[in-house]
Formats: sequence, structure tokens, C-alpha cells
Amino acid sequence: MHNLDQLILEWREKAATPNVSAETLDELETHLRETTEQFARSGMPVSDAFQRAVTEFGAMSGISSEFRKLDQALWLPVKLAIGVTALTTLVALVMAIAIIGHQGSSAASLLLATHVFVIILGYTMTLLIGGMGICFVSQRCFENFSTSRLRSISRASFALGGVALFSTTMGVILGMAWAKMTWGRYWAWDAKETGGLSVIIWLVFYLLAHRFFKSSARGILTFSMIGNIVVSLAWFGPQLNGLHQYGAFTQPLLLMVVASNLVFFAIGCCPAGCLRSKRA
Repeated sequence: MHNLDQLILEWREKAATPNVSAETLDELETHLRETTEQFARSGMPVSDAFQRAVTEFGAMSGISSEFRKLDQALWLPVKLAIGVTALTTLVALVMAIAIIGHQGSSAASLLLATHVFVIILGYTMTLLIGGMGICFVSQRCFENFSTSRLRSISRASFALGGVALFSTTMGVILGMAWAKMTWGRYWAWDAKETGGLSVIIWLVFYLLAHRFFKSSARGILTFSMIGNIVVSLAWFGPQLNGLHQYGAFTQPLLLMVVASNLVFFAIGCCPAGCLRSKRA
């Protein structure tokens, strides 16, 4: 609709004010275009449909104010992720202090305690990114996300990914230093070491996806669930067969985690609203 594009261009020039951000204007344009096309499909001329859509929108100042309120509200799963991160930090700190209290304050003990602290943070944050992806896919089955909301969620997942990559990388490096002190070698391709490296590689790819596929927030958030599988196998998989025999994560439960994340990943790849009930 060439005429519609011209009308929207003129509307943007009039609506653009210092009080209205570019993101808000883009969001409003999307809704205005959808409303206009809906009226046009009912047989109304494009120009009349556009004017009616603009009229229904109301005053620009009021609309932009409401959108700013929406932008300021954090998505509930993001709030939960922040809370879980704070709680995990406290738990990891307690575990690190317990290691030092049990093994003493030797250099090897301090390395191990710091390794445990940062690796728990890194792995947990990676799981939180995947958890946000599951929440995104679940909510998307019932309602669509606004463009501004998608950007907000995407920024939050990118921030978590950056911290997770730094923490996991530091954890692997400290683990190598501890292994050299304790076992006389830095790296032996042990299952736990390989798992940590796998998490780092996945996080690098995830952050690169953010960098080069910014317009596909849905794809990035859906892709985040693969991280749950990678971390689950890296964190709890080695207890099934390897040097590190600790933890109580049984094989059936691990397989269930992998299978459930693959199901959510498949749902995320489906068109929006494909599972919604059809109304007459």
C-alpha cells in the first residue's frame, strides 16, 4: 500500500517530538498500520481507514505517556531472574566459605572456593536465560509481545549472557589452576572440564546471535533454551560417568530436562498463536 506508506510517513513527521522516543514511535506505527489495514480490508478506502485509525488512537501525548509506563514495567520473569541471581550469589558465597572452612586457607583451597562460586553463578545465569526463553514461548502461545517488550527482554537476556560468559570463563580458568596444583595438570578433557568449555562456546554463539540477529528477538529467545540442555549436561551429566562423582541428579531426570526443553524449543519455532484456541 504505497498510499498508506506515504500517509504514515507524514504522520511520523508530525508525531515526532522530543517527548516521544524512536522506539515508542516505531511501536505506535506498527499498531497504526495494523489498525488501518484492518479497516481497509472491510472495504473502507485507505485514506479513510487511516484517518479513522488515527482518530481511535487519540491524542499523541496521552498515547506516548501510556507506552512509557509500559516500557518502565519489567517483565515478571525478568524480575524473578534478578531475584534468583541475588539468591544464587548468596548460596554460592556460603558454599565457597564452607569449602575454605573445611579445607583451610591454602592457595588450592582459595582457588577451589572461588572456582565453585563463579561457576555456580555462570551456570545458573545461563539456566535463567533459558528459563526466560521458556516463559517467552509459553506466554507467546496465548498473546503477542509488543516490539518494545521484545527489545526489553532481549536486552535483559543479553546482559545475563554477558555476565554468565565472564563468570563461566573465570570458573574454567580457576578450575584449571586448581587442577594443576592438585593433580599436576591443567587440562585432561575430563567430562566436567569439557562441559565447562561447552557452556562457554554456547554462550559465545548466543551473544553473537544477539549481535548479528538483533531483529529476530523471537529466534534469540527460542535459541536460549538450548542453553538449558548444554548446562544440564555440563553440570550434572559428568556424575553419570567420569572423575567427578557427586550430585543427586539421576539419569531419568536429566533426560526429562533435555526432552522438555526440546519440546519448548519446537513450540518456539512454530508460528505465533498456533496453539491458541480458534474462535468463531
